[in-house]
Amino acid sequence: MDRVAAFGIGSTNFRAAVATTSGEFLTDVAAEPTRPRDLADQLATAVGDLRRSTDHPIDAVAVSTAGLVDDSAGVIREFDTPDGETVERIDVGGAVDRAHGLPVTLANDCNAAALGEWYYGARRDERCLAHLTFGTGIGGGVVEDGRLHRGESGQASEFGLLPVAPREFESTGVAGAWEAVCSGRGIPRFAAEFADDAAASDAERGDGRSGAVGLDGGGHTAEAVFAAADAGEAWARDCLDEVDRYNAAGVAAVCNAVNPGLVTLGGGVALNNPDRILSGIEAHLDRYLFVDRPTVRLTPLGDDIGLYGALAAAQVER
Repeated sequence: MDRVAAFGIGSTNFRAAVATTSGEFLTDVAAEPTRPRDLADQLATAVGDLRRSTDHPIDAVAVSTAGLVDDSAGVIREFDTPDGETVERIDVGGAVDRAHGLPVTLANDCNAAALGEWYYGARRDERCLAHLTFGTGIGGGVVEDGRLHRGESGQASEFGLLPVAPREFESTGVAGAWEAVCSGRGIPRFAAEFADDAAASDAERGDGRSGAVGLDGGGHTAEAVFAAADAGEAWARDCLDEVDRYNAAGVAAVCNAVNPGLVTLGGGVALNNPDRILSGIEAHLDRYLFVDRPTVRLTPLGDDIGLYGALAAAQVER
């Protein structure tokens, strides 16, 4: 399998390139918005675009995607949209087979990212690594001696659902889920409480300021919270101080369960705010940790980790 059409598909971004399983990219990375309700056709069309972009034949398709996957059937069982809705049963394998007759390797993006770290990323001589993705939600994967931990039904490493946060916040029906307060979708919801408290205090003082600056209307984003903290807004700093503690508790819970030698961090929230996320975890991690402290660092694969994960999954399956 020399040339692979590799795809890294998240809830919001759809990235594609032709590469080899040795990790060499043969084309530029193409990026476009993800179309969740048209994802099978979007993928089949993109495979055609990649085939036309290179003079060499493509041998296979490898897809790293958000959501729950049935890799043997080539089906995304559940795909979460950025607005919290779920699209069920997306037959990407069938769409590619009908359009191009190519085999498809399909893997959950966070699990695949862990494989990508093992084969192409930060691992050196560690026997066990855990990767955590801080994006719209929080996910991850664990690889030990080159083998991905999948679990009984392929749903292992749903780390974002570890119940380490306040119980009144929930995600996917799990009370106190880590991602309910520390993910791209969770941070602005969590911050709203701090902003409301700040606004109430300002109203009592009668100074006319609003603690909710950056969170009203269309500004409900994690980026707005980080920007407000950088600008000195007390409510945003207080919120992110709590996020730091919950992140440390979540990372420690993963470590106490699987004892990795290396933990890597990826996803937009971590990659766009690296100093804050890393320093926050490092500051509080020892309070929650039982096992030997691992190395914790950002992934060196950046935004392309989904593509490397897809290649790694294809390499494992080969």
